[in-house]
Amino acid sequence: MVDEIVAALVPKSEGVYVDATLGGGGHTRGLLEAGAGRMITLDMDGEALAHAGQNLASFVERLSLHHSNFRDLQRVLDEEEIEQIDGAVFDLGLSWHQVRSQERGFSYQGEGALDMRFDASSDARSALEIIRSEPAKKIERILREYGEEPRSRQIARAITEHKRSIKTTKDLADLLHGIAGPKGFRKTAMRVFQALRIAVNEELQNLEAGLDAACRRLAHGGRVAVLAYHSLEDRIVKNRYRDAERTEKFSRVNRKPIFASDEEVKQNPAARSARLRVLERT
Repeated sequence: MVDEIVAALVPKSEGVYVDATLGGGGHTRGLLEAGAGRMITLDMDGEALAHAGQNLASFVERLSLHHSNFRDLQRVLDEEEIEQIDGAVFDLGLSWHQVRSQERGFSYQGEGALDMRFDASSDARSALEIIRSEPAKKIERILREYGEEPRSRQIARAITEHKRSIKTTKDLADLLHGIAGPKGFRKTAMRVFQALRIAVNEELQNLEAGLDAACRRLAHGGRVAVLAYHSLEDRIVKNRYRDAERTEKFSRVNRKPIFASDEEVKQNPAARSARLRVLERT
């Protein structure tokens, strides 16, 4: 949804903008090509950051790259000696680079390590370490709260019982297939893998911190645009925007989410679940 992000942030030549989730660099490129004066970009994935940096080399004079989580946005802006920003974009979806990389463990398709860390060099616990170390009740809570999985108790018990034989994404997927059956497997696997990924990367807590930092640094007339892909993220964004609006310093640009066009969904099916919400500093 590059066109929608550019339209939402209305980049200007003297403005400073943040891409809190650089990924493949599509939103940053779109904003720079539309005239953004300066882009401060962050990504936890060092491989993605390096790849995007090469693709955006022609914009080097207007681009800063940071191997950071967006929860550290305030620190990054302090390092850049930036007091205010004119816009920020958070795209909370997985990049194709991450999904396709079997060794990263984000996908239930194929076979790879049960890692799921956005930053593979961090000392955060992997999904496998969580499975091996946490009791069934904790795993059940993760699956219920982060995956909204209706079979969370049954699956948590099965994971705990077989945790020593679970080593790869395929091992976990096979276990889920046995519980959900052929018809229910896909949705169950998506929910379970999502829940573990969120727990590994502390995604929801980090989103709250990142949004708060962006709003604190937003200049008058500046905007924050967030692309959320599931209800847990979207709920946090809606609540943060609503609370900000109550201070009478912010206003929601769109009361209802903006969705990807039919044409984009045809080209990129993952965009079907994207929901764009925009907040403006008044």
